[in-house]
This record gives sequence, structure tokens and C-alpha cells, in this order.
Amino acid sequence: MAKPEIIEMVKQILTKYLRKQKLRKTPERFRILERVYEEDGHFDVDTLYKKLKANGFMVSKATVYNTLELLLHAGLVRKHLFSPQTAFYEKKFFTGSHDHLIILDDEGQVKKIVEFCDPRIEAIRKDLEKHTGLSIENHDLYFYAIDQKR
Repeated sequence: MAKPEIIEMVKQILTKYLRKQKLRKTPERFRILERVYEEDGHFDVDTLYKKLKANGFMVSKATVYNTLELLLHAGLVRKHLFSPQTAFYEKKFFTGSHDHLIILDDEGQVKKIVEFCDPRIEAIRKDLEKHTGLSIENHDLYFYAIDQKR
């Protein structure tokens, strides 16, 4: 469960974004944002939609999808394409720096996503900055593995 101060902060970011884009502040957008920040880890549109419905919040899947895209443009979520079939999302704030091990089943479907942080990767980033004179703002590193266990 997200802390109330975190929820309040991301709501303010969304409010500023909507105002700047001249978009409406709808209850659906804010409830979806809250649900996103209650999530731990990664989720897809279907999972989020089912959780919203299970909690009595009636909204269309199209609204969930469109709101996630809006939150992406507002800088409040990250979108990952771990597989060609499904986009996964995660909250952008308060997740820390991390990379991903994507475990696939025999058919190439995402079975599990493991987040990890290795200081050697940060050292590589700093070394690249030093040698190129550039400032690297972020990175994504994905390792893919097939779970052969049955």
C-alpha cells in the first residue's frame, strides 16, 4: 500500500500535467493512478483492469489502457515491452534503480519478472559518462531466461 504522501504527490503531478495539456481531471484517471501506486512490481492492462473491477471500480478496459498511456506521457509510469504480446507497466517514482530478469515459459510468455540492482552496472554507467562526456539519465537492462523446470 502506497503512503498517503506519495499518492498526494503523484496526484499533484498528474493535476499539473492535465492542466498543461488542457485535459479534464476525471475521477477515473485519479483512481487508476492510485491503483498503479498501490501495485508492487510490474503489471499489464488486464491485471490492473481486473483489480479495479474486483475493488468495485467500474471502468472500461479502454479507459485503463488510455489512462496508462496518459500516465506514461505524464512521467508517472514506465512501460516495458518484455515480450511482443504484452506491455508491462510499473510506477516510475519510488522504485529505485533496477534492472530486470525476465523468465519465460517454453512458449516465450513472461512467467516471472525479477528486479535486481547490481553496483557493477552503475560503475559501467559512470565509466561511460567519463569516457563520452555525456550524462546518462537512465537505462534499461533486460536479461531473458527460459524456465526449463517442469
